[in-house]
Amino acid sequence: MTIIVEDGSLVSGANSYISIAEFKTWAEARGVDYESDYTVAQQILRAMDYIETLNFKGLKHTETQSLQWPRDMVLIDGYAVDADEIPAQLKAAVYEAVKLEIEGDSKFAPTERETVSEQVDGISVSYKSNTGMRRSTPAMAAALRKLTESINMVGRA
Repeated sequence: MTIIVEDGSLVSGANSYISIAEFKTWAEARGVDYESDYTVAQQILRAMDYIETLNFKGLKHTETQSLQWPRDMVLIDGYAVDADEIPAQLKAAVYEAVKLEIEGDSKFAPTERETVSEQVDGISVSYKSNTGMRRSTPAMAAALRKLTESINMVGRA
């Protein structure tokens, strides 16, 4: 499989904001273990599946572009993001999402109920009342904070 990187120039068929080499450089600097290039490519694509579901600020630059970025009318810390720019925060979010895939904590993995007690003889199991067991991912949340719209945001027509 081929990773086709969007660099802000509306690359035809783009399927990622990062390359395998970029991820490997990022991972090695942080002591993140990864497998073969083929496996990393799969994990990048899986992470991108999640990233592309997010509600980003601004508008897609063109109706027909492959990915959500580049975008128009986006401000980060009060400064406009150029229409041909892929923000560093977006790349950081993809790196973190790939890391989660490597660790087996995919954002697309189903959540299971947490067991709070067990009994072997008589087979008794108790589950926690809520099902929100997904691990908190502060690094990815921080990277995405300035790029995404709040799901609780109200707009006016």
